[in-house]
Amino acid sequence: MITLVSANWLLFLIALLIGVATAFWAWAASGKESTSSDRFDANDGLLDKAGEAVPPAEPVAVPSPTPAPAAAPAASMAAAAAAAKAAKVRETPAPTPRPRKKPVKAEPVAPPPAGKPKIAPAKGSPDNLRLIKGVGPKLNSLLNNLGITRFDQIATWKAEDIAEVDQYLESFSGRITRDGWIDQAKYLAKDDIDGFEKKYGKL
Repeated sequence: MITLVSANWLLFLIALLIGVATAFWAWAASGKESTSSDRFDANDGLLDKAGEAVPPAEPVAVPSPTPAPAAAPAASMAAAAAAAKAAKVRETPAPTPRPRKKPVKAEPVAPPPAGKPKIAPAKGSPDNLRLIKGVGPKLNSLLNNLGITRFDQIATWKAEDIAEVDQYLESFSGRITRDGWIDQAKYLAKDDIDGFEKKYGKL
């Protein structure tokens, strides 16, 4: 017998579970029937069918609705928001205005003096002053109008002559010294083209 049980223990376990489940189902079904009979009410219509008076049902008390909390008036809320905004504006410091830059006034350029510079006049036919490096057509015309027409005239200038002529050169002021006119004029006055080109480049 023990050998039979140990060999078929799985079948016995299944049979045991089926038996337990069947017993539980039978117990549950009997519980439902008793609950249905307990809930029998005189108002289910059976007494009415038998001709007996049906007792009136007891009135069910309906709970009164709970009053909703009173909402804050819109005007009060708007006033509170405006007060908070005004307080925030008062707390915020006003931005410091940036100082405006004063417009830079261009210094007026003094017009060249009237007349011609007080220098030694040119003697002889005019030279082509445009051979001097830095002298273009406009400057050449200006020099001719001032009475400066020859290389030997420029080659003899001293510091005071440069200062005298410079004030008549308008926007070309300073070009005499910067471009080395006097040294160039010395080569050109002697017609030393080779010496000029070695120092200042091709004409």
